[in-house]
Formats: sequence, structure tokens, C-alpha cells
Amino acid sequence: MAIAIRSIPTLYGEDAERFLSKAEEAENNTKRTNISHNIKLVKEFLRKQNL
Repeated sequence: MAIAIRSIPTLYGEDAERFLSKAEEAENNTKRTNISHNIKLVKEFLRKQNL
């Protein structure tokens, strides 16, 4: 039995413009938290646990 393919919602007009402006604002945010150190700690922990 085949599974129906869902259509992907597409933004138009003001909604699309608002989405793009918020995305650019988030991308240019200089107050982001750098979590790369935490990721390294978790990977090391999982490696020690043989996971």
C-alpha cells in the first residue's frame, strides 16, 4: 500500500517577508551561545560509555 505524499506548505507575501527578516535577524545575532564545547563533552561521555 502506498503512502500519500504530503504537500509542503509555502509562504507568500507578507508572511514570507516576515519569515525571511526573522531568519536573517537570528542568523546575524551576535549574542548566540556557543555550545560546541558542550557537544564535545557529551560525545566524550558517550564514547566512554561505549554508546
